[in-house]
Amino acid sequence: METNSNIPKWVIGSAVTDCKDVYEFAYRYRKPDRFTGRGKENEQAILQSHIDDIARHGYTSIAHHDNIAGKILTYIPQTN
Repeated sequence: METNSNIPKWVIGSAVTDCKDVYEFAYRYRKPDRFTGRGKENEQAILQSHIDDIARHGYTSIAHHDNIAGKILTYIPQTN
């Protein structure tokens, strides 16, 4: 996977590699009651927040209390 070289090592170390896009990342790893379980408007706001993070930092993350793994997870889109 080729990524932005300015991304911190902790982000790279916590990155998942089994998602093709940011929606799949959020859907697969966020706790359902904190993503899809709070209505479409909330789901879209969370997704937009992930998209904004990627635009700003080159990656996005889910805090340990909001995801199914119980630890910080990040998503770094591939660059070609």
